[in-house]
Amino acid sequence: MTLSAAQIKDYERLGSLVVRHVLDDGEVAELREASEFFEREALKLDASSSVIELDDVAGQAAGEQRIRRIKSPHLNHEVFAAQLRSPKLLDMVEQLIGPNIRWHHTKLNAKQPSGSGHVEWHTDWSYYPHTNCDLLEIAIAIDPSTIENGCLHVIPGTHLGPALDHSENGAFVGAVPVGSFDIESAEPLILQPGDISIHHVRLLHGSGPNTTGAQRRLLLQGYAAADAWPLMAQHQPTDWPEWDERMLRGQPTPNARLDGSPVRVPLPVASAHGLFETQRLMKRSHFYGDQGPEVAPS
Repeated sequence: MTLSAAQIKDYERLGSLVVRHVLDDGEVAELREASEFFEREALKLDASSSVIELDDVAGQAAGEQRIRRIKSPHLNHEVFAAQLRSPKLLDMVEQLIGPNIRWHHTKLNAKQPSGSGHVEWHTDWSYYPHTNCDLLEIAIAIDPSTIENGCLHVIPGTHLGPALDHSENGAFVGAVPVGSFDIESAEPLILQPGDISIHHVRLLHGSGPNTTGAQRRLLLQGYAAADAWPLMAQHQPTDWPEWDERMLRGQPTPNARLDGSPVRVPLPVASAHGLFETQRLMKRSHFYGDQGPEVAPS
């Protein structure tokens, strides 16, 4: 499976792309079964673990712990490990960032019913700037991803602009200030199970809460060009063999390529406990206004 010249041009111009029917029904079923393994494990937890981040929707019944995020699922289940290395995904990644590809991260976000899981407007680049911006995110729909259940929204073309301020009162809060962009111009990336979206590391995006009665699971896989080297130490290997192990295609290199991409260093960090907890420190929420995400459903 490869992208057309028109699709590549759209990605370069807009910063995102939707590709339909990439995974077949059997592959989607495998991802659901693997997700359900973690859901069963979550029922045994009283608090979040190093792998399973529990949802904390207001009014959640005792004993019904539900997942908000699975961290690095590819390191914890063979189905997710295989999906990260899918040749048809890597073929598309190669067309967009080149032949030498390493994985950067994976995560599975599960928005639970009735107000769970909004993500404030941000760029991935703000969290992990590199020497060049040949990084992208593939989002794989395990469940339908709709406006009602909090699908990803993007503002086309923002990946071509400046590095955006994600701070408040001098500290990094992982989201742009409310009112700094015309959110009304955002476009939803609506997906059906088996569809994927691809977005550029510098593209401004966010997603609202799930207002439906069913959960919405989305698998996110981050890829980077081998010569894109991190400017921050967060989430990165500390020894060379581990860097080599991250290669999915092509050859590793010790040479960093600089492309002049603008960077704002995400320091000091307001919270060291991940995206959701960091964004909760914002005084105003894009989705809940002055009420603030710290008291609104997460």
